[in-house]
Amino acid sequence: MEVESLAALKGAFETWRRGKHHPREAIPATLIERAYAAARHHGSSAVARATKVDRGRLEARWSDRDARDNGAAAASVPAYSRLEMAALTTRPFAEVETPTGLKVRLFAETGEALGLLSALLGAGGAR
Repeated sequence: MEVESLAALKGAFETWRRGKHHPREAIPATLIERAYAAARHHGSSAVARATKVDRGRLEARWSDRDARDNGAAAASVPAYSRLEMAALTTRPFAEVETPTGLKVRLFAETGEALGLLSALLGAGGAR
């Protein structure tokens, strides 16, 4: 995929602004998509200066798209695991050691514990 130059993008925005029918007219979808693509390559600050599009709008689009792209992976990893001290046994049912040396021992077969175990083993970092 060829990256558009900032000069060409600036010219396209200037042409569109000269032909607008009213001052608050929305930027055409094709034009803003070109700005998003250029911002990924040239940086949002440079594209914002060239196109006079708010830098925050360009950066918000990146974070929205990245969140959507990584949403499936992020949703499968539990954010935390609950630890109940009352029903601990003397032997864990699972023990995982990460490459950094962190050991995780699971004593109770709860849904959260199995989700954590699945996330640790799915990452490929356990031994």
